[in-house]
Amino acid sequence: MSNLNLSLTALHTFSVVAKELNFTSASGILHISPSAVSHQMKLLESQLGMSLFHRKSKGVTLTRDAILLAEHINKGFNILEFGIDNARRSSQTERVVLAVIPSLLEHWLIPKLGDFYQRYPHIELQLIAQDQLVDFNREHVDAHLHFGHGQYQGLSCTQLATEWVYPVCAPSYSKRLDGEAHLLSYQGGKEDAPGCIGWTEWFEKQSINSTFQDRLRAFSHVGHILTAAKYGQGFALGWHHIASEMIKQGTLVKLPYKPLSMPFSYFFVMPNQSKQSRGVRYVREWLAQQFTHLN
Repeated sequence: MSNLNLSLTALHTFSVVAKELNFTSASGILHISPSAVSHQMKLLESQLGMSLFHRKSKGVTLTRDAILLAEHINKGFNILEFGIDNARRSSQTERVVLAVIPSLLEHWLIPKLGDFYQRYPHIELQLIAQDQLVDFNREHVDAHLHFGHGQYQGLSCTQLATEWVYPVCAPSYSKRLDGEAHLLSYQGGKEDAPGCIGWTEWFEKQSINSTFQDRLRAFSHVGHILTAAKYGQGFALGWHHIASEMIKQGTLVKLPYKPLSMPFSYFFVMPNQSKQSRGVRYVREWLAQQFTHLN
């Protein structure tokens, strides 16, 4: 007889009986009567055309054919349960793909993610390190935590925080800022260069006369200059949000100069036409809270 005519309920009952080797014990697990278990087993034997049990006064044992059948049925139900669990999780979990400028991701966002995972266990957050603004037409990204001017055609931009800079160095670094010390310099890309403050502008705003061009050590990311400063390789202009964790941990110290506000800010950028999911909204709100707590 075709297996398509077998009772799935009877097969499930058989898998439990095969483990318990007792109709009464199986009935308690399945929340049905022992007579119902017996009836289903007789039905399954009839449908299969084979004997499944050696019946005894205090239980049953499996026939040789039943032992083989139980092995395959148990595997089948395990696969079925796995598939159902996955389907349930996928319906309850929302995936959000967020691009973040690399230094902010590494030094500011990652240390805070434990709180996000605890508060939003149903959101699967995928993070991508990216400086240049995402091309949402080509990349499967929901939003970008971006540093810029916030005026992008066809995109929705929510300002999350302003940024400012001040010089930092390792606690053990003993050279004078206006002396012979090396200056660690972030060489910004074309996109964010207009929004950055370099050493030339910083010295001018502090009214400090200094010849420093031959003392510059250039890096491509803000996080790199902070790491170099941490290892006593010079002074860095620390971006407040990116440097804050190192300052908190005591691996960097802030010099006593007034912070300078930067022309650009941090924006949560996403396509105008896209429908904002709950997951994306939660991510944006959580990020805004983290920036507020630091400020």
